[in-house]
Parts: sequence; C-alpha cells; structure tokens
Amino acid sequence: MIDRTEETVRARSRPNADHHQKNPMKRSDIYPHRIAATGFSVVELLVVIAMVLVLVGLLVGGLATARFRARVTVCANHFRQWGIAANLYAQEDRQQRLPSFPLPLEKFANKRYGDLAPWFVSLQMGTNLSAYGVSLPLWFCPAKRNGRGFQLANEHFKARHPGQTLATVEELTEVWREQAEFFGAIDYCWWVPRPLTGSTEVYPDPKLCRSRVPDGWPTRLEDPAGASQPILTDWALGSWNDDLTDVEIQEGNGGHEFPAYRTVRSLNALFVDGRVETRKRKELNWQIQTGRHAVLY
Repeated sequence: MIDRTEETVRARSRPNADHHQKNPMKRSDIYPHRIAATGFSVVELLVVIAMVLVLVGLLVGGLATARFRARVTVCANHFRQWGIAANLYAQEDRQQRLPSFPLPLEKFANKRYGDLAPWFVSLQMGTNLSAYGVSLPLWFCPAKRNGRGFQLANEHFKARHPGQTLATVEELTEVWREQAEFFGAIDYCWWVPRPLTGSTEVYPDPKLCRSRVPDGWPTRLEDPAGASQPILTDWALGSWNDDLTDVEIQEGNGGHEFPAYRTVRSLNALFVDGRVETRKRKELNWQIQTGRHAVLY
C-alpha cells in the first residue's frame, strides 16, 4: 500500500517541466545585477558623432596643410628653374648681364616713376626667356591666390578663343598685350633693374623711389648686390600708416596664402647663385614703395 502523503510530497518537490517550457528562466533572473545591452543611448550616440566630426576636421585640416605645403614646394621648384634660365641667359651675354628688357614709361597714363611696380615686365621678356626654359607654368605661382593667376589668364584667353586653353608663352604674351597693351603683369616681382624707354633711368632704382635698402638689385652675375638682394620673389603688398613709418601686410593680396584663412604665410626668393629661400611671414619686410603701397619680401 502506497503512502499517499509521501507521494504527494514527492510530487510537489519535483520540477514542473510544463512550467519551465511555458516560462523559461531569463539570464537576468539568474543574475539580476547584469542587464543585457540593448544598443547605444542617445548620449552615447552623440558622443560618437562628435568624435567622428573631430577626426574628420583633423583629417581635412591636415590635407589642406599638406596641399598648401606642396604648392609652396612647386613654387620653389619654379624659382630654381628661373635661376637656371637667368644664369644661362647671362652667360651668353658678353657683359654677363641678367635678363633685362625695357619698359615704355612714356606709355603709362601719368608717366610717373612711382606708378611702376616690380611685377611689370616687358612684352619681350616672355618670348625671349622661353628659349632658356621659362615655360608657361613658370610664370604663375600655384601658392598665390590658390593658383588664380593662371585661371584668370586662361579665362581671358578662352573668351577670345572659345574651345581653346592657354598653352604657350606666346599666347600668354598675347593676353598681356590685350590686358595692358604694352607690358605684362606677372605673379612675381622681377627685381633686375630694366631700362625705361625714352629715358636714361632704370626701374627699380633706390635713388629714384623709396626703398628700405640703398644697395639696389643685381644687374650682372658678379654684382655684389646679388649676395643679399634677390632677382625674383613672390610679391605681397603692405599698407602704410599715415606717417609712412610702418607697414601692415595686406591679406588676400599676394604671397603664399593659406586658402582657409587667406593669410600670407610665406614668400619665395631667388638669388643670382641659384639658391631659393622660403621666407616665413615673420621674416618679411618692406622693400620698395609703389604708389601708396609697400612691396614686401
């Protein structure tokens, strides 16, 4: 005879299989202090987005800086090729004179010496120097105005020649002639003194215009001034104060400009011996006055 009381106790002590199948235990029931991850919270998502934006900003800024430095390097390479061309030209000259082609002062509106600028060159200069390797790209600074010099010249050329692109120095000379008739305005300052037609004067000459240094600029390979004074530089302008005693650099007006801020960061300078210096902003100083502006390098 089975003891009903004992059977009842055993039945109650056995696990209820049906109960477990219908109501399986959750992991959180066993470990109530552990909570299963359900995804990012709003705060965590915002933090991740902010971190991504910071990283993107750093990457974009780094790429912009790298591109700017690359343009400055390309400009310096252009200057080295200018140095080779200038030396080849001078070596073929009996007096070892550096390239110097006359400017027609009498054709300037006011015929005033002070209206001239070191970036004005003779129309003869382009075609004459092309034989020494000064090709079209060398006339433009890729770090100045983000390469706008070539873009503007090309736009002018394409307006006259639809479907064509500015490709030769001869075509560039044509653009100069159409823009200013009797001279070219280039991306650089050419400091070698050049004669002025109808006059015994040359430009630039520190005796005839306000200059920071009295030595002038070299005209020959062995000219003593060549040790300290360049023959070619990028140009940047400065504004005088009322007393003409101090100069402040004009942003967005020449020089190696960092595109994001349009600030002048540096200039390149070429010397007779072929060396090229990249001068940082803090090293720049005014050199000559043209009109109400100062030219710096």
